[in-house]
This record gives sequence, C-alpha cells and structure tokens, in this order.
Amino acid sequence: MSQNTKTRFSCQTCRVPSQKSDKVISKKPEERMEELIKSVSFMSSQFDEFNKKLDAALLEMNHLRTENNKLKIENTRLANDILDIKQKLDTFEQANMGIEASRLNSTNNKPSIIIAKLETSEMRKNLIKINKLQKLNANMLSENWNKENKIYINERLTKEKRILYSKTRAAGKERNYKFIWISNADILIRKDENSKITRIRSINDIERM
Repeated sequence: MSQNTKTRFSCQTCRVPSQKSDKVISKKPEERMEELIKSVSFMSSQFDEFNKKLDAALLEMNHLRTENNKLKIENTRLANDILDIKQKLDTFEQANMGIEASRLNSTNNKPSIIIAKLETSEMRKNLIKINKLQKLNANMLSENWNKENKIYINERLTKEKRILYSKTRAAGKERNYKFIWISNADILIRKDENSKITRIRSINDIERM
C-alpha cells in the first residue's frame, strides 16, 4: 500500500511522526565524588612535591650561607696573618740595615744619601737628637763646603716603612695631628700635647687615627 493508504488504516498515535529528543546524560553522584577525590589527590601530590623542592632549596641556601660565613672568617684570618708576616719581615729588614754602610746616588739631581753605620743604637739616637737641637750644615763638616747646604740626619727605613710613614704624614695633616715622627724605626703619632703616643704599624692603624 501507498503511504497515504497506510495512514488511513493507522491509529491516531501512529499517524503523528515521532520526534527524537536530545538526551542529557548525567553522572551519578558517586562518579562525581570519585572524580573530585582524584582531582584533590592530584593537587595534593603536586603541592607535596613543591614543598619538597622548596625545602631542598632552603637547605641548600642555608648550607651556602654557612660556607660563605666560614670563607669570610678564613679570609679575615689570612689577611691578618699576611699583615703580621709583612710586619715581621719589615722588622727583620729594618734590623739588618744596621749592618750596612754605603752611598746611594740620586738619579734626579738631588744630593746623594750616605748610609752610616754607628757602633751602637744609642749613638744613633744621640746623633739624631743633637741634629734636631742644632741643625747641621756642610760648612760644619768642612770649611770648604757651602754652609747653605743643609745636612739632614734621619733613621734609615725600609721601603715598606717609608711608604707607611708618608701615608701617615698625609693622614695626620688631614686630621690635624701635631706630632708625627720616627723613633728607633717606629712611626709614632700624637694628636697634641695632651694626647697619648700611638704607634703606627700598618695601614689599618692609619684608618683608625
């Protein structure tokens, strides 16, 4: 039969074409809870892993900080040891100068320096003391020499100590120190008549002036 003929012999329900409706598939509460638990568990494991890495990083930082402090302490100790060795070497060199006698010729048209060895350190001290009280000139040693030529008598210093003395004088001038002098190869300073005498052994002492 044709479609029209079939329709005439069909009931009312069959005559109306069926309409398909979209079905909404919803999950059961148990399934949703299980997925939520899995999600929370994953996030928790990630957070725990992050905490482990953070703890390891903090531990490494503390270790590096401790090692850095140790290195600073060791560097300070080594610096002090080096300074002490330099002072001892300079003292040894200064002591050895007492057994030398020679002439140092100047290369910049300045008068040459005569290094004189005296029998005792007491003689050296007295000579320098007398020279401070009565300034010497060349005519006092020989009538044929010009009296305008001054003679300066100083203690002979090592190169290290000469540099230190020069820096001490510069710092003393800047900070208004009245007295800066050499005594028995020691660099001594005094702020004024009412201040105590201080010995300069290194550049650190100058910084504390």
